[in-house]
Amino acid sequence: MTTIKDIAKMAGVSTATVSRIINGKGEAKQETIDLVMKIVKDLEYHPNKMARSLRQGKSNLISVMIPNLNNPFFGELVGAIEREAAKYGLRISICNTDDSREKVEYFLTNMIDNYAFGAIICTLKVTEDDLASLEEQGIHTVTVDRSHFEHSFSSINIDQLNGAFIATRHLIERGAKKNVLICGPEIERMSGERVKGYQLALQSDELSFSRVAYGDYTLGSGYQIMDTLINEGVQFDGIHASNDLMALGALRRCLDHGLAVPNDVRIVGNDDLTVDKYYNPRLTSLSQMNDRVSHSVINELINLNEKEHTPQKVVMSPELIVRETT
Repeated sequence: MTTIKDIAKMAGVSTATVSRIINGKGEAKQETIDLVMKIVKDLEYHPNKMARSLRQGKSNLISVMIPNLNNPFFGELVGAIEREAAKYGLRISICNTDDSREKVEYFLTNMIDNYAFGAIICTLKVTEDDLASLEEQGIHTVTVDRSHFEHSFSSINIDQLNGAFIATRHLIERGAKKNVLICGPEIERMSGERVKGYQLALQSDELSFSRVAYGDYTLGSGYQIMDTLINEGVQFDGIHASNDLMALGALRRCLDHGLAVPNDVRIVGNDDLTVDKYYNPRLTSLSQMNDRVSHSVINELINLNEKEHTPQKVVMSPELIVRETT
């Protein structure tokens, strides 16, 4: 493997001069710069990033911890984060935890071993002690949306209570009087926030019918919940699901039952996945603002690393994207 010492010897200059030229820092004669860069090109020299990380105590690697790869929402979120990070010469490492505490602990250790530039946390299995431990090692953290506890570190969140209120009000305005809310697991804090938003919307229109069901964010759970309600003879004309997979599962069951969407039942999802625009009928959904979230989270990590910066708590309101299901 070619080293800076090899290049310096061939060019007849010091290693410090080679380092400055390669990194675009410091002054040197143009002929020296041309010679060094020609040698770099001829020898196909690439800097040893791990050695640089050891010297600087920091790499350009951002660890993104997600709960799973089964839900396309997380794939789209990671893609948006990667595009934003690349603008600043940063790269990402995907830490797929499968919501396993054992995997979380492995990835936390891996972040420290690799001198991570920062960590983006989007999983329920991380504790406040974990965040504090990373910060003590000089690895700044930003939690995104799924943290289930209050902490003193940076966070970027979508206002889930307001999102459920917006979605339910939209269903009501489109004529739905008997609305069903399909949530994620009941133990999650986000589910509680969404139930509150849903109930506030019903109260604002003095609607008494209220039905809340809990799923697991999969297509199958959305389908099964609607199958149960239909078989029980529950009358409904509006559905808000806490993610698009459950919304699409519920939509499929309604269509299989012969219900016309949106004439008989109106449906709003929550994610604004790419597939929503191509399903038939196209799904109305709440955008989780992936591009804005990604921009905010990368800028927050850069600010935390480059200057004295007070951790920020950012809350964004989701945007309703209206399509054919309403």
